[in-house]
Amino acid sequence: MLKTLHNRMASRSAFWNDRYETDAFVYGTAPNAFVKEAADRWLAEPSEILDLGAGEGRNAVFLAARGHAVTAVDFSSAGLQKVERLAADAEVAVDARRADVTTWQPDRTWDAVVVTFLHLAPPDQTRLYRLIRDALRPGGVLIAEWFRPEQITGGYDSGGPPDIEKMVAPDDLREAFPEAGIEHLAAGYPHLDEGPHHAGEGATVRLVWRRPNSD
Repeated sequence: MLKTLHNRMASRSAFWNDRYETDAFVYGTAPNAFVKEAADRWLAEPSEILDLGAGEGRNAVFLAARGHAVTAVDFSSAGLQKVERLAADAEVAVDARRADVTTWQPDRTWDAVVVTFLHLAPPDQTRLYRLIRDALRPGGVLIAEWFRPEQITGGYDSGGPPDIEKMVAPDDLREAFPEAGIEHLAAGYPHLDEGPHHAGEGATVRLVWRRPNSD
């Protein structure tokens, strides 16, 4: 079983390294539109922020440029090299760490967690939700966006994995995150302009969840 898990993780890492090993930023250098919008409303300044599945660093660098202390986690070494490159170009500091979010166990917590389009198989998605809850300090906030199943059933071609089981529905998030902490949960059809792999209208779900001050 451990060998199978290792092979699966190696395959996923190789996929993302292949995608990121190009001079171009395949998801663009501008932040995710919802992260940019939500930062003004829900993030205290300055905050310590964890960006999970940071990819090439567009959200991490945007937040660091706004004065936040950002930890960017991804398991693609090629992606993290571009995080560091983008941060250097913007003259900001980002703590880039290589880790697999399905197994990583951080030894600290953050004021906020950011996740955009981090799609995993159902068991790993459940682990991701647990990681998010555990990584947030009491009162900390999650800002996240995923593709919904309608991205596939509706025939949208603006990005995302081809597997419907990896899509995230609003009810999945209501089950994973206690209702009392949900400050924003909305399904919509935004126009994505995030590089060649996220372009055009898409079916997404956006979430802002705040961890209670006392669990």
